[in-house]
Amino acid sequence: MKGRKPKPTRLKEMAGTAQPCRIKPNEMTVSHLANIPEPPFYLTDTGKNEFINICSELLNKKMLHLVDVSLITAYCNEIALYIETETLLKTTGRIDEFYNEDGDLTRRQSKPEQKIANDALNKALKLAVQFG
Repeated sequence: MKGRKPKPTRLKEMAGTAQPCRIKPNEMTVSHLANIPEPPFYLTDTGKNEFINICSELLNKKMLHLVDVSLITAYCNEIALYIETETLLKTTGRIDEFYNEDGDLTRRQSKPEQKIANDALNKALKLAVQFG
């Protein structure tokens, strides 16, 4: 399908652009959550904080659905990995320098953590798109 992805009716209503001719009659309806669920045990503390922040925001907008919890968890896991890796890189530096026996610099190379951080951020951004 070319063009923009269709906006959910709830987002159209919030923006004030909902028109009867543009509302799909067979749009999927999902169950709303009344409370913020507990963060999954496997998230780090950073991930758990992000999980609570995201869920709070979605709950306030009445957009927290049961089907979204796994995507929120995946997003929080990736953003936590990014934050934690960036924190590590801040203390250890982003470049490894290699020297020969004489002490001369032979080459410089990005640390593997830099790629991990970049990949985590890219994955988090792709997941964030799902929430508008």
